Amino acid sequence: MFEGIKKKIAHYILRKKYLRKDIKPTAFNGIISSAHNFFILMPKDEKDFYHSLDILKYYLIHKKNITLFLPEHRRALIPENDKYKTVVFQSELKRRFNLPEKKLVDTLLGREFEVVIDLNRGEEVFFSTVANIVKSKIRIGFAKELSDRYYNIEIAEKQSNPEVAYRNYLNYLKMF
Repeated sequence: MFEGIKKKIAHYILRKKYLRKDIKPTAFNGIISSAHNFFILMPKDEKDFYHSLDILKYYLIHKKNITLFLPEHRRALIPENDKYKTVVFQSELKRRFNLPEKKLVDTLLGREFEVVIDLNRGEEVFFSTVANIVKSKIRIGFAKELSDRYYNIEIAEKQSNPEVAYRNYLNYLKMF
């Protein structure tokens, strides 16, 4: 019960403090394929992390500039690590309501990308907040509770198998 209250408070803070209101309508036709700068939030779950690497390979093949957001202990798990820019965080950079610390917020506020992709399938207020702190035209994420407020494009994937889920996710991204 207490965790549910903490989550609701975290969503409230996220909406009031970090959510950007886009007034201009956005045309999604070819917006991802024409973009060059991507900010990809890597999944928290270990199995999801491994299977999401195909998305990185796809954008690397298409010569996109990719900045990864991941925990420091997972930096070495990225193949061809030197081809990606990284923003790493430690778990102690999370505040009481699972929101980012001011130090991390300050680091991210100066960043601007064309596309932000959140690869977390489960509801993580921390990653939803990070996706909304950086400046971006397009934010893409899996459909989760209250995520319609945080992302421009939501991918409804209820697949329990992470390999199939990320393969479908990549196929959805290819359509834009």
